[in-house]
Amino acid sequence: MPRIASSNSARVFFALWPDAEVRQALMRVGLKMHRQLDGKLAREESIHMTLLFLGDTPEERLAELAAAAATVPFEPFTFTIEQADCWKHNKVAWVAPRDTPPALARLVSGLEERIAAEGLRFDRRPFAPHITLVRKARCAPLELNMPRIRWEVREFVLVRSELDSNGSRYAVSGRWPPVPQGRPGV
Repeated sequence: MPRIASSNSARVFFALWPDAEVRQALMRVGLKMHRQLDGKLAREESIHMTLLFLGDTPEERLAELAAAAATVPFEPFTFTIEQADCWKHNKVAWVAPRDTPPALARLVSGLEERIAAEGLRFDRRPFAPHITLVRKARCAPLELNMPRIRWEVREFVLVRSELDSNGSRYAVSGRWPPVPQGRPGV
């Protein structure tokens, strides 16, 4: 049974949230994957790339979390989503860039450093950039002509996840635009 955040905590994560054009392109790929692999298709409004998962975080620490995020050096960048696959161990069908863009790696590393400095816990698994499009997939070789989807990243976000009988519902609760290297944000 999934863990539900207590009333004095919030289940949160940092993410990249695509604009409408990228989200729709990803959804089209997700529909093709779903037709081949069955499972549970991601809702279009929930499509994102997780940067750092914190999980249940005390409500009283969310302001500190937001303040720390505002100081993370972040530059706008663009990457291309061009590969698709399915992980058999967790039955997740996903898409991703072939290589992690250096600016993305720096953003994740900066978030990890700032959040650790605040004494907040987070999932410390190595970052593997991907966008989940189908859960509970019947993983098999994909017959997919994967389009190249260009994603221009102009902000990162803090997302609250609320669990209900239909799964997770996401709400963006903070947005951070670029902060040049060496200059703390406001």
